[in-house]
Amino acid sequence: MFKNRILRYIFIILLFVGILFPAANIYLVLPYFTDLFINNVEDEAVRLGNHLSDLYFNENKPVETADVKIIENNINKHIQHLHLINLKIFSPEGNILYSVNKKDIGTVNQKDYFHNVVAKGSPYTKLVEKDTISLEGQNVIADVIETYVPIMSKGRFMGAFEIYYDVTNKKEALNKVILKASVIPVAMTFGGFILTIMILLRLDKTMSRQKKTEEELKIYSVRLQNSNKELQDFAHIASHDLQEPLRKITAFSDRLKIRYADALDETGLDYIKRMQNAAYRMQKLIEGLMAYSRVTTKAQPFETVNLSSIAHEVLSDLEVRIQNSGGRVEIGELPTVHADPLQMRQLFQNLIANALKFHKQESSPVVKVYADTSSESNGEVCRVTVKDNGIGFDEKYADRIFGVFQRLHGKQEYEGSGIGLSVCRRIVERHGGTITAKSAPGEGATFTIDLPLNQDQGGNNGR
Repeated sequence: MFKNRILRYIFIILLFVGILFPAANIYLVLPYFTDLFINNVEDEAVRLGNHLSDLYFNENKPVETADVKIIENNINKHIQHLHLINLKIFSPEGNILYSVNKKDIGTVNQKDYFHNVVAKGSPYTKLVEKDTISLEGQNVIADVIETYVPIMSKGRFMGAFEIYYDVTNKKEALNKVILKASVIPVAMTFGGFILTIMILLRLDKTMSRQKKTEEELKIYSVRLQNSNKELQDFAHIASHDLQEPLRKITAFSDRLKIRYADALDETGLDYIKRMQNAAYRMQKLIEGLMAYSRVTTKAQPFETVNLSSIAHEVLSDLEVRIQNSGGRVEIGELPTVHADPLQMRQLFQNLIANALKFHKQESSPVVKVYADTSSESNGEVCRVTVKDNGIGFDEKYADRIFGVFQRLHGKQEYEGSGIGLSVCRRIVERHGGTITAKSAPGEGATFTIDLPLNQDQGGNNGR
């Protein structure tokens, strides 16, 4: 009797647990996993959007139609590879610049969530069920998860991706699990436990698919990095191979000039001089390209750097040039930052040397270097200013001067390869900062560099 009573109690308890546990599973656990499922899809969309943004929109400017036209074929490949049913690209104002559905292009997204959520840097996700109306007011023929991923640059909204995933099969699988979870406890005492295992297995399978997609994306990213490395190695090897024939041109032209100087007339000697000058310029261009590529390929880890010490070391290196130009360089108080010391030295040397080179013929160059710090939303920022009294330039060329091989003056007027400022910009961007220039013809130039004091607050941590 006692044993039967105990067994009865155990049976009642098991029956109660067998019903209560699945019920709790249905009303508490399963909604959580549904949310988790949607969140995982959103996370995947955000990773994909950030990856595409890093690949194609990394120039710190709003997304425009011209940018999208250039990468349209690559975007189509991504859509096919990841089995997306649609992908849209928006400008900051909400104009649709790209869509698989060509009818969407040119229309404007006027939804509140776009301007109040996405434009402020947050993704926006919604599960749109089959045979309902989408966020864009269109009839949906499949279960779709729509995710808006903002394209941000230094806190500014540059545009957005809208990524459509077809989750019909996954959602149907999840719905079947929910149905079984409600039926099995009524039919079987221990159905809740079995059903829980089935749910976990189904969800694990769904997670595995998600993980597989993530792994495929990681593999694609690694392949892209390897491809970039191969291109850098190729450029490095090619530049060295190019220097060998240049050395021969220089060597044999020197021999020709020395050995046959008496036999050559003035025109012949002029030809040799032009050939040597061209070889010298070609060598400087190759060296400039190597310096440009080394900003990332030969980068050193970040450490604590005293900019005042760096600036005075550069001043010592440029002592002869300063004396020859009759100029002076004034170094103010400069802070200590977290940076690559060699690249900081290269940055100061390029900017000060440029200021000394482009001086007015009728006056001696004066270069002033000073800095101040300020607190911003992303942490402490150091602003370094390099100001000169030189020939200046038209400010409409302020962006052009930072391009590779971009010159505003002829090589007969001022020597150089036209790559120094592009190296400066690449160094600053590697440190998570910005560099700008202001000037006017005949009124000197002012270069302003904003750098984070601590790279943990926004730099690239030495990458």
